[in-house]
Amino acid sequence: MGRIVIEFPSKEVAEVVYKAVLYEHLSVPYRRSEIEFLLDDNRIILEIKATDSSAMRGTVNSYLRWIKVAMDAVEVE
Repeated sequence: MGRIVIEFPSKEVAEVVYKAVLYEHLSVPYRRSEIEFLLDDNRIILEIKATDSSAMRGTVNSYLRWIKVAMDAVEVE
């Protein structure tokens, strides 16, 4: 199991990013991994269980890419 904690400058920014990524989290089926996607104050927490290292890497890459895109969109505003 892997755990990633991403801290944001404020609770508001974390919430905007969380809501932006939540749709992807709910709509993309992962067959080889299970993901807990959580918002905790000004942090987003990812807890990932995967069947193998390739599944772990793919899952982590997807979520980090979605979070980065959401963060870039927040900066543009």
